[in-house]
Amino acid sequence: MNTFNIKRYLSFVTKDYVIVTTIFFLLSYIGILNHEIWLDEAQHWLLARDSKSLSNLIEITRYEGHPLLWNILLFFISRFSVDPFWMQLLHIIISTSAIFVFLKNAPFSLIFKIAFIFGYFTFFEYNLISRNYALGVLFFFLACSTYKYRKEKFILFASFLSLTCNTHAIFVVISCCLMLSVLIEHIIYNNSFRIPIKMRVGLFIFSIGTLLAIIQIIPPADTLFFESSSNLKIYQKISKVFVAFFKGIYTIPDLRTIHFWNTNLIINLSKPLAAILSLASFLIPCFLFFKNKIVLFYAYLAIIGSIIFFFVTQLSDTRYLGICYLIIISGLWINTYQSFEKNKLNALISITLLEKIKKGIVYSILGIQLVSGIYAYSLDLIHPFTNAKKTLSFLKTAGLTNKTIVSKTSDGTELSCYLQKPIYFAYSGQYQSYFISSNPLPCTTDLKEKIIKSLENLVKTEKESVILILNQPFFNTLNSNNWLSINKEIRCKLLQKFEESIFNRNYYIYEVSKTINY
Repeated sequence: MNTFNIKRYLSFVTKDYVIVTTIFFLLSYIGILNHEIWLDEAQHWLLARDSKSLSNLIEITRYEGHPLLWNILLFFISRFSVDPFWMQLLHIIISTSAIFVFLKNAPFSLIFKIAFIFGYFTFFEYNLISRNYALGVLFFFLACSTYKYRKEKFILFASFLSLTCNTHAIFVVISCCLMLSVLIEHIIYNNSFRIPIKMRVGLFIFSIGTLLAIIQIIPPADTLFFESSSNLKIYQKISKVFVAFFKGIYTIPDLRTIHFWNTNLIINLSKPLAAILSLASFLIPCFLFFKNKIVLFYAYLAIIGSIIFFFVTQLSDTRYLGICYLIIISGLWINTYQSFEKNKLNALISITLLEKIKKGIVYSILGIQLVSGIYAYSLDLIHPFTNAKKTLSFLKTAGLTNKTIVSKTSDGTELSCYLQKPIYFAYSGQYQSYFISSNPLPCTTDLKEKIIKSLENLVKTEKESVILILNQPFFNTLNSNNWLSINKEIRCKLLQKFEESIFNRNYYIYEVSKTINY
């Protein structure tokens, strides 16, 4: 029995997908040890860390615009430790699980799989950066894994899509599109609107899951979520979403700068060229999914749904656009389980030529994603993603962590995460960690006078100096260790500054004390 078990174990651990998954996890672990948490990562960790109960967590996350699944996981993790490392470890376990599912079940060659998993989104954006996207990828890949058996295991398929909806708003779009394509496939090929019991149960589970996700996503009426895009002209809104699909599948960060995150080299070099390529990119699904109308329907429905989502929300950062890449990959995945159908495209162009075009498109996308993924991962190892860790290290070395630390508002969120305690937010006049995106939105408010008032009160109350940390200089001069009068009551000096990070968030550290009158 023992010999048999050893043989089974050796047979398992030497499989390609186990070896590649192990390499992926080890590289991811090295990655998180060198990745500095940025604002949004810290925000969700702090919401979980500083919530008193699950009901309190639900209350304080109303303005986030996200389903609660990721926050709930963080809530339970934070009951054991307030160190954000455990959030990062949990995240790469989730992302590695998604990779394992893909490597084991996706019907692609090993070269295809390796190029995909070490691409920009799976290796960097949805891996090293701890957000809720990796959960969406995991459940969506599980749904794709059961697609082949969608008739026999429709309830399981629907359950995975229901869970996918409860990870991020953008995953609601792609999940609904895949479910609708399966439903239409059933109606067309059975030539009937009659839905079997198993399918009804699955649709009920999916509907409940989707409804719950939507309820959690919709923010309160006083949210300022749409405030940043309210002043944009209609052509500006359209131009942003027009290039979204192209940017999502051909993710090419601007290699000329350390601030590569959320940039695109083609757009930065030539907007007219980007517009032409964006227009041409909408033809790509025709050449990839020419064999089956259901898959083609799914791909274009998901693309249109995503573009509508981007237009309504005006979310255009690269992490959101990764959904376009997942549409292509999932389309190729489910296409292998569909039968060939004669249509106008493959009647006009030979199948052999179409297959060559398809292969060229697929591997051009995979190649660019692979290069971008390795590039982004490497830069995150070499350069700080944010300067929060450097700031904490300075405060510890200088023996300043026990002093009252003051920030303007959300510029203190990353610091609170690493300090593992709330800090004083000048905009609210209280000790805080996360911020609430309600009216008035503190991040966009000029708070210099409020900061000065808070500093006066703190210095007077605590009768010692306090530490002020901002993302912009408090004074035009950046000379270190020279006391400058803020007013008759208080003075400050610049202790240290940390500039140049991938996220482009600087930190200026001041000591503030009473003005000495001679």
